Amino acid sequence: MLLTFIKSIKNEIAIVTFISLLFVLIFFVFSLPQSALMLGVAIILFIMCIYWWISYLGFQKQEELKEKVVSLEEELFEMKNKQIEYRKDVESYFLTWVHQIKTPITASQLLLERNEPNVANQVRQEIVQIDNYTRLALSYLKLLNEASDMTITEVNIDDLIKPLIMKYRIHFIEQHTKIHYQSNDDSILTDAQWTSILIEQILNNALKYARGKDIWIDFDSTSQQLSIKDNGIGISQADLPKIFDKGYSGYNGSLNESSSGIGLFIVKHIAQHLNLNVEVTSELNKGTQFTISFPTQS
Repeated sequence: MLLTFIKSIKNEIAIVTFISLLFVLIFFVFSLPQSALMLGVAIILFIMCIYWWISYLGFQKQEELKEKVVSLEEELFEMKNKQIEYRKDVESYFLTWVHQIKTPITASQLLLERNEPNVANQVRQEIVQIDNYTRLALSYLKLLNEASDMTITEVNIDDLIKPLIMKYRIHFIEQHTKIHYQSNDDSILTDAQWTSILIEQILNNALKYARGKDIWIDFDSTSQQLSIKDNGIGISQADLPKIFDKGYSGYNGSLNESSSGIGLFIVKHIAQHLNLNVEVTSELNKGTQFTISFPTQS
């Protein structure tokens, strides 16, 4: 900043230098006392130094204001870009969501129009899907708005898993999918609501691609890891690195029209907020396993 200021007053420095030299020349021409010459030059330099110091302080304030203006303009530009990106994300997701939620609604209407046995259970399945899509949409909005406050408490494993098994019990029965889970009294440190959403999306994913097969849910208290495994159609090695990307459904998604690629995207973001590690291993036509690692309790 000092160099910039010096450049801005270079004309003034040149004038003062010229006057000082002229002053010295006059003293030498007229053989005036040297002490008077030194005093005169000192007075000129002293006055100019005070003037330049005051000017420098004003210059410094102006530069600081300019920097603040530039910083605010950059922040405003960034906020505008974020707002545009947010709007695009919301529009893109809800266009998919509207198309997605129409499927269970239409299916429910068709089922109710038919006079067939066991219609109630089939409609219940569709209602559960509608509820899941609704919760998914709300979760997505909260994550986009970064309004997802976390309350870390000690949560019992059974309190997370059993309500989800009960919620999807009709799916297990109607799809002839076997769920393997043993009651577990162990506890973990996490946010109950967000962890429940995370587990539900993984379980829902398993239900889509392991119809008529088996799903195992296990918790290892030593490693503090919860695993959700199925012996369904699996995920190809090409799709595996991308399954947590927004909107990516891969080959499996093309087989299932209800797949939007949002569920696992939300899983990734919840895991980041909760400082959890989610790993997935899979083999095509053999099954998939998701492993959630929770912080170890001291």
